[in-house]
Amino acid sequence: MLRKKIFFGSRSRFVAIVSFWLLAGSAVAQLIPQTPNPLSGSDSSSAGCSLQASCAELAPGMIKSAEGPSLLEANLRYLTETIGGRIPGSAANQKAVDWAVAAFRAAGVTDAKTESFTIPVGWSEGATSAKIVAPETFEVRLVSTGWSPAISESGGITTRIVDVGMGDAAGFAEAGDSARDAIVFVHQNLLESVDELFAEYTRAPAIIDRASKAHAAAIFWMSVQPGALLYRHTSTPGGGVLEKIPQAIVARDDAERVARLLAADAPVRVHFEMPNQVGGPVEAKNVVAEIRGWDKPDDFVVLGAHLDSWDLGEGALDNGCDASMVIDAARVVHASGSLPRRSIRFVLFNGEEEGLLGSRAYVEAHRGELDHVIAAIIFDSGSGKITGYSTSGRKDMLLPMREALGPLEPLGVSGFTLDAAIGTDNFDFLLQGIPTLVPDQELANYLSNYHASSDTFGKVDIVSLKKQSAIAAITAYALADQAQRFAPRQTRLQIRELLSESGLEEQMKLEGFWPDWQNGRRGRQP
Repeated sequence: MLRKKIFFGSRSRFVAIVSFWLLAGSAVAQLIPQTPNPLSGSDSSSAGCSLQASCAELAPGMIKSAEGPSLLEANLRYLTETIGGRIPGSAANQKAVDWAVAAFRAAGVTDAKTESFTIPVGWSEGATSAKIVAPETFEVRLVSTGWSPAISESGGITTRIVDVGMGDAAGFAEAGDSARDAIVFVHQNLLESVDELFAEYTRAPAIIDRASKAHAAAIFWMSVQPGALLYRHTSTPGGGVLEKIPQAIVARDDAERVARLLAADAPVRVHFEMPNQVGGPVEAKNVVAEIRGWDKPDDFVVLGAHLDSWDLGEGALDNGCDASMVIDAARVVHASGSLPRRSIRFVLFNGEEEGLLGSRAYVEAHRGELDHVIAAIIFDSGSGKITGYSTSGRKDMLLPMREALGPLEPLGVSGFTLDAAIGTDNFDFLLQGIPTLVPDQELANYLSNYHASSDTFGKVDIVSLKKQSAIAAITAYALADQAQRFAPRQTRLQIRELLSESGLEEQMKLEGFWPDWQNGRRGRQP
């Protein structure tokens, strides 16, 4: 994703076996055997449930359902190991969309559909390669950043590498005119904390701008991961558009070797090829499923995660585990045999990694019903232990959240914080004044596999993820079942004050989001 969610806080009784596969380009779900619809009038598998059972009454059964036998692990394995990395516009992404619709329906939530939006530019990486040709000769392991322009010259370019330090103004000033037509080399610290990840994102726009103004040919970023581990990001706010300048991430071992040559004042030259494939607008699709409420069905809680991922790995921790979990949470609510007062919409957003594109598109497409959104609950930080939720600075949410989410205490969820950051698909809901909840979550192995080739199915803690499914289902049901809204939608003036008090305004300015808010192109209108 663009600005990761992990800045927040530090940050079944179902016996069917379902097999998913792709046939003629579509995901097909087969149920063996078919389980009864718990709301159809037949006996429910969850004791003590009725159409209007309270969340407190339902919670123990929901926990048992989530932690028991389910399709969660099989679904996640199919999404990651069979479909794999899922960049919007790719065949794999479309397969994931088809799979998700089928998986929701197999979970008993038959009201599942897709909603399309357009990403301005289609992109995929070509055969990126680099070789130092002076003063030594060796291959360099590297990958393109997301939505980087291609090195358009046929056969690549051979040019100088110029050290600009950490990429700050002083580093570029020292490089001076030598940066023109050269590849500028930017040093970065190892990724060992959330603060360092945050710094990587917030520093990037200014560095890219300096490199562009210096007429550099490209940027080489030193990898923040150890050894030869590679990963992919984007840096341009708004997303889905080309970066200003070609960029690649260089494996740290190789980058450190290059840095030693540069430190010795040896003229370093490189042959660099990056024939990325850039095309016109591409269609992407969000997946939306709904369980309608019994009292006020037009009001709804959003429970969401993003379906897309980067393509170097399998997109398991980020964010296949949470996409699969949202489907399982829908199953848990459905299998409870009870309906909340208001509806729950389960949304798998697309294009999150490219700049929160799917959630922005969803909010814009549903402007006419945003007054009916009770809350947006977004999961996007892997399978580490959840200890509570952050409210993105909204103090008015804390007390009613504690009261509504009391049934989560047996699962260790009792801490509610004001932590706020630009990081995931809650962002555009927040800018519309809608209450948002993002889990405060132990990082576990999330940072060490962040956007990387190592983000694979085996990294996910399935036991923890099942507990997460219970937490998500109970949270969504509890907020949808309140007699009154637990927190109001904010006005634009209140949102403006929230952005200032929470520190989000500063983050938005650093990362380039502020102009769209200020000019009214993004967020609630006056």
